[in-house]
Amino acid sequence: MSKPEQRLDDRYRTDEKYTTLRGIHAQARRQLSEIDWNYLNCGTGDEVTREENTSVFDRIRFDTPLFAGISNPDTRTNLLGHDLSFPALIAPFGGEAVFHPDGHCAIGRAAEAAGIKQMVPAASSFHLEEVAQASGVAKIFQMTFVGDPEGVLQMIGRARAAGYTHVCATYSPIRQWRERMMEDRFSPRGEKGPSNFGPGLSDPANLVELLDFAEPRWGWKQAADVIARSPLPCIVKGVQSVADAQAALDAGAVALYVSNYGGRSIDRTLTTLEILPHIRAAVGAEVPIIFDSGVRRGSDIATAIALGANAVALGRLVAFGLAADGEYGVRRTLELVKREFWTTLGHLGCSSVADLSPRIFSRSP
Repeated sequence: MSKPEQRLDDRYRTDEKYTTLRGIHAQARRQLSEIDWNYLNCGTGDEVTREENTSVFDRIRFDTPLFAGISNPDTRTNLLGHDLSFPALIAPFGGEAVFHPDGHCAIGRAAEAAGIKQMVPAASSFHLEEVAQASGVAKIFQMTFVGDPEGVLQMIGRARAAGYTHVCATYSPIRQWRERMMEDRFSPRGEKGPSNFGPGLSDPANLVELLDFAEPRWGWKQAADVIARSPLPCIVKGVQSVADAQAALDAGAVALYVSNYGGRSIDRTLTTLEILPHIRAAVGAEVPIIFDSGVRRGSDIATAIALGANAVALGRLVAFGLAADGEYGVRRTLELVKREFWTTLGHLGCSSVADLSPRIFSRSP
């Protein structure tokens, strides 16, 4: 890639409605009811993992050598054949119409403006085709590998026909124990998610019911069979150990998605940031790795890339923007996080994303 022709404007902007990510977060909190805020921000159990996903980044310390700064670092990268203006994707979170009625369609338009790609879940509030038509960046379709394999393959075929380039396979064995949602008796409104589901898969009335997935349960053998037959190459999400990383690659995955689902699946697991460097060391430099859980700032993206990720998926951060101000809120979120990432690269003496490595740390997890 050639160097950018135009510098990112690193001056403070006063002509925008939101000048910081903190301001967007605060506006999202004001916009949402207590029940909807709990849905967005909760984890499972005592929410230890949700909190530690974020606090683990707080323990990072950067090494910033004097006179090593770069005035105009290049934030661009490529993942799975897709050019990205910075190493980020939209994470595949569902039930997004709770935060704004335009949901993933608005998110896709904002992602397109930011120069990144979008991952879209089967649990989206919109049909996978609608999201694909809203912008040109809906490229990865996430679905749970469970139920009738033929139904799963049918869904992947739909995604391919709509222009998606990859499928992201994930898995959840039982309902998640989200006590804030349970206390609120939460039920999302305005869902169209069931239309994304094919034969043998759940046809939920709402996302709470979606948490109870259909039988039969799959093992790696069934997953490998569907990956081999899939009309789209497969990314495996939910990798939280070296053993699962190797099993996913053995099953035919073209990329790994290291995630503990933001602490929304089960509590008291290791943070993904602690696991990430071990997985990278085990699988080698050539396997693409997507990372999420706990990312809230541009500097967090730099940290994850330095520890082995190729790109970071932005979930709650994007949801805060959507809740704060719809498409504009997401656009501004992506602008701010990209600018902070750019600034971080410059201070660390990194002229490009490829320069990020563990050498940037004076202390890491």
